[in-house]
Amino acid sequence: MRSSESKNSVNRTTSRWRPWLALVLVTGGLLLAGFRGGSTGSIALDLQPEPTPTIDRLAPPVMPEHPTQFDIGRSVYHLNCMPCHGDQGQGLTDEFRALWVEDHQNCWARGCHGGRVEDEGYTLPHTIPPVIGPTPLARFKSVDELYEYVRNTQPVQRPGALSEADYRAVTAFLWQASGYSSADDMLASSATPSQPVLGDVAIILLGSGMVITAGAVWVIRRRNRRV
Repeated sequence: MRSSESKNSVNRTTSRWRPWLALVLVTGGLLLAGFRGGSTGSIALDLQPEPTPTIDRLAPPVMPEHPTQFDIGRSVYHLNCMPCHGDQGQGLTDEFRALWVEDHQNCWARGCHGGRVEDEGYTLPHTIPPVIGPTPLARFKSVDELYEYVRNTQPVQRPGALSEADYRAVTAFLWQASGYSSADDMLASSATPSQPVLGDVAIILLGSGMVITAGAVWVIRRRNRRV
């Protein structure tokens, strides 16, 4: 008789805890199901993608609070080199010229750089090569050799017009942007910000669910022993 009553008490105790235990297990299962990407530990959330902003490729680069030589060189390039050599160092391509307002797209039109007396100062070559990338800089054996070339020949209408600091900065920008250097300052300034992930939050939630589950099991076993 005593054994029958004990079994009934255990069954009643277990029945009371089953809904809570099931809830904890389901929660833990959902957290585990939310993981994607293997070792990244991030939760895949079905979020509506934000609209991609229109990038103004002719806008001056944003200077960080603590600029590196690469950052300074990028700004020097934008002010002195970009109009002819392209926003990405691709050269004076038709695609790049199309970014400008209509009356600035033909660099050889009357009143611009066509070589006539009334034109602006100097004759612009019809072919201006790219200056960023392994191929454009392949003929330079070192960054010092590139520096000497840029300082002695650029800008084409006023060679040597920039300060030594500007020449060194723009040379560092060209060299590093072309992939010839893995300097820390270059990597920090050119890295694309990654999208935020919730991996740490997921780990915390999963750990909490496991702790709750273990605690619930421990309480049930302790009550069963008392009965």
